[in-house]
Amino acid sequence: MTIDPIADAAARFARDTAKHQLTVLHEDGLYRHLRFANPQYGGLYRYDLITWPNGMTIRGDGPTFVFSTHPLADLFSMFRGTSRDGINPGYWQEKVNAGQVKAWSEAKFREWLTVTAKASEERHPGLVAAVTEQILDSDEHSLEYEDGARTAVAWFDHDDYDLGFPAKWETDFDDWSWEYLWACHAIVWGIAAYDRASAQQPAPELVAAATASGEA
Repeated sequence: MTIDPIADAAARFARDTAKHQLTVLHEDGLYRHLRFANPQYGGLYRYDLITWPNGMTIRGDGPTFVFSTHPLADLFSMFRGTSRDGINPGYWQEKVNAGQVKAWSEAKFREWLTVTAKASEERHPGLVAAVTEQILDSDEHSLEYEDGARTAVAWFDHDDYDLGFPAKWETDFDDWSWEYLWACHAIVWGIAAYDRASAQQPAPELVAAATASGEA
């Protein structure tokens, strides 16, 4: 089963921040410092949104990302638009000045390996089974990292078949990093919580799952 990284990040964010609450540490026009944390556990999965004209950063108990854009003064408005699962990682990554947006994807590598083996099975009988046994289901090499995947491909042996690791220009195994997707969900959810508070609506407990499901 292929993992959907965006949906997986949404579910992870909902679990990690299920009881987070908003604290406004500073607010002066476009200069804001908002903190989101579980008051019981403090720093666990805590994050801050800090804004200034044409810029914003998300930081806390995890990775830091910095966004900037011109001529848009308030970056909150960029993140308020609707998109798939409430986030738009492709467009927003163009505004990232700091932070790892892309990373090695084990899921994309596994998909490529399966498709490649099936395409050559007729000319090399048993190839699919060999790939499955030696790489996909093997614990000898971790596919979580590119180095492990490259080693597994280099050591593969079946019927003189040269599996080969494709060049990056031919097949790119990078995908959105989970840190970036988590941050995207955190930004959208945090802005929604801030907007509710700014509108002086009743302030219910900030439950991440509500925003992730579009109910906020």
